[in-house]
Amino acid sequence: MRAAIFIDGGYIQTQLKTHAVEADYAELADFLLSPPRASFPLDLLRCYYYYCAPYMSPEPTEDELKRMDTHNKFVAQIESLGRWAMRLGKLQKRWENQREVYEQKRVDVLLSVDLVRHAAAGHIQHAILVAGDSDFIPAVEAAKEHGVTVTLWCGNANTVHKDLIALADEVYVFDWAEFPRVNDAEGPQKKYKRRRRRRGNRGGQTAGGDGEDSAEGNAAAREAPIAAEPRPRQAQSGPAPQKRVRIQTHSSPHRAVVSPREKQEQKSSWRDRLRRLTGLS
Repeated sequence: MRAAIFIDGGYIQTQLKTHAVEADYAELADFLLSPPRASFPLDLLRCYYYYCAPYMSPEPTEDELKRMDTHNKFVAQIESLGRWAMRLGKLQKRWENQREVYEQKRVDVLLSVDLVRHAAAGHIQHAILVAGDSDFIPAVEAAKEHGVTVTLWCGNANTVHKDLIALADEVYVFDWAEFPRVNDAEGPQKKYKRRRRRRGNRGGQTAGGDGEDSAEGNAAAREAPIAAEPRPRQAQSGPAPQKRVRIQTHSSPHRAVVSPREKQEQKSSWRDRLRRLTGLS
């Protein structure tokens, strides 16, 4: 089976900044693929990273030039990785309540188009989405209609829309202590928090997650199903209850069949009663 990864760059950059993590992008794809690969072999088609360049004034300031230089280095780093591709949108500035507001444009559309295009063409059977915006819901629905299984990676519950969680086939929450990061001597442990149960066990679902499992632990649990413990039998006091017998009856418009012997006995009985009534011997 083949998979593609779709990363909303603005979303993951916000998460990394919040948790003070410098990501090791060379290890990120394998980290995101580790849960599904614990169940079945999965090849990576491509990892798409959707981002936009910083805003530049008609006459760029020194700070804007520095931000653009940092952005260009980051794009070059991503594009140097094998099977990675950068998709760039545009950062637009607008005024809201007398203050400047910067908003990404075209990023959501680019991600949605790529997801639906690969799903419809049969290029992938599994899609891994790193995002939290409900704008991706139509694209996820279309991909699932083409037979693609969708795995969602996200941050805490307050950073992802609940409808996106409900729509995804599986959802995993980042464990930032184990997230692949730069200068990590031991390397990423490929651990993750699993938020959503598999299909068929949907009861009691919450946005807080089900705990922490490793990929090896999930595989072992699937290979060795848990046997149910036998319930201890309680001693019964007093006589044993009688077995209930269900008697099935059939109604019929016909009278019951009587044997010849029974008919003769009935006639004799009626003769005796008639003799007693009439006084005949």
